[in-house]
Amino acid sequence: MSLIEYRLKSEALCLGERIKKGTFRPTITTIPYSQITGALKSVVGKNDIHATGCITNSPKKEYLTFSPKDNITNVSKIPITVELLTDVEGRVYIVKNQAYNLPSSIELVMGALRTRGLGNCTINKVGEIDLSTREARIRNTGNGLLNTRIPIEHLDKFNVRSIRPRYGYLFKPTSLTSGIYVLSLFENSEVNAPRVLLK
Repeated sequence: MSLIEYRLKSEALCLGERIKKGTFRPTITTIPYSQITGALKSVVGKNDIHATGCITNSPKKEYLTFSPKDNITNVSKIPITVELLTDVEGRVYIVKNQAYNLPSSIELVMGALRTRGLGNCTINKVGEIDLSTREARIRNTGNGLLNTRIPIEHLDKFNVRSIRPRYGYLFKPTSLTSGIYVLSLFENSEVNAPRVLLK
């Protein structure tokens, strides 16, 4: 097993799961499995992609306030302030699949408010991280704090073993219009994992 490493750049991102109510929507400062995997599936057209990532710089936080309209009445609702990250740099790790080759450069859209121009990203291939042998796993893994969010059901794909977990839920689509929330390991969980996924 290997992870393909990509360098990510984006001018503006709003990451995190949707909130149902409230007037403030915060962003998270990591790249969860649900966000990057969904974005890659829509671009590459493969359903068996598994990816996660992390932000590697200290992006600036900015705020955008707008009034969304009700789809039926076309009347503006209470204004919402959204927190977003600008000048984002990060790394994306995709589980290597021998069935297909991914391009060395991919343009994708990820996160919230894509219709307002946020979330445009470019990822460029850096290399591969070998985890195929015992020696490679010893060399490339260690104990530390997780720097991303991964569903429990996919931890083995990234060679992640939980030691002291911090749980949460990530959205998993079941169709084009619906989905469920699945138990996931969140950042700052103590784990044994590839060093690139650790803080």
